[in-house]
Amino acid sequence: MQAPPTYTQVDIPSEAGAPDALPGYSDSSAPSHGVFVPSAGVDDKLPNHFKINNQYVKSQVMPSDLEAHLVLLGAFHRLREEVRTFKGKADISMEPDERYAVFLQRAVYRFEQWAVRMIGGEGQEDEGVGEGTPRVLATNEVPPLDVMMVWHTYMLNPRSYYEDCIRKLPGLFRIGSFALIQLSGSIDRDTLLFHPPSESRVAAFSSFTGQPFDPPTNTTSEDTVVVFCPSCSQPNTIPWITYKGDGYAQRGFSCVCNSCQFSFSRETLGVRKFYEDMEKCIANPEKYFMAYVVNPLRRLSISHWQ
Repeated sequence: MQAPPTYTQVDIPSEAGAPDALPGYSDSSAPSHGVFVPSAGVDDKLPNHFKINNQYVKSQVMPSDLEAHLVLLGAFHRLREEVRTFKGKADISMEPDERYAVFLQRAVYRFEQWAVRMIGGEGQEDEGVGEGTPRVLATNEVPPLDVMMVWHTYMLNPRSYYEDCIRKLPGLFRIGSFALIQLSGSIDRDTLLFHPPSESRVAAFSSFTGQPFDPPTNTTSEDTVVVFCPSCSQPNTIPWITYKGDGYAQRGFSCVCNSCQFSFSRETLGVRKFYEDMEKCIANPEKYFMAYVVNPLRRLSISHWQ
């Protein structure tokens, strides 16, 4: 059996009409502070071009990208196990998987607050969504680890992510690709623990989102969230978890509005959200329902709702 051919680096001069490389996995223009530093020489082991169909193509993912990604995934795993095996004081007993499910509910809520209030939500499209060079996160915009984890998971469904960025999260659209190198730089590669954030970064996150910077690894019956009644739109302060199992992060969630006494659940909130989306589509032809942005043939005619 013959040995496989060896790879040699080939410097290809730039020529007019030569195919450009695809965008990198992360933005190389990220600020130098808080950026992941790969192992020395890790990228030197890979040829800088590959020959495909008689054309030389630049590498789209480098070993340093993989190294940074593994550090990030390791930190996510460590956070998950920290939540599941929490040994501190908890007033409501939960199984490890149930505890982690509650944590994820809160992480998604924290991500939404960060993405809408800090990065830019619906109604802040004036900068030109999808136009110009994607910007990088400012130092004080780098989120906590649980928010990073939700963002990373969100992007694993690129179609839904793309549509949601167009529909309601233009700030994320302007950032472009996942800031892998920048976010991995916030993690100690040896311990997989988050580097202590600066006071200004903590203050910025808390000020914009109304949430503490540190991920809520333990949830008690005293932890609450504000939910607006789908009937009268008045705010209701609801615990994330209760002894009865009807907290906002639990499967049996239900609530009676303090103002109008209307009883609602997650299904009711979903109906209200659908109604609000429908109103926006009727009032503005440029607004679309979820899953009707990418494929124009599936867009519903506004006349169907009138």
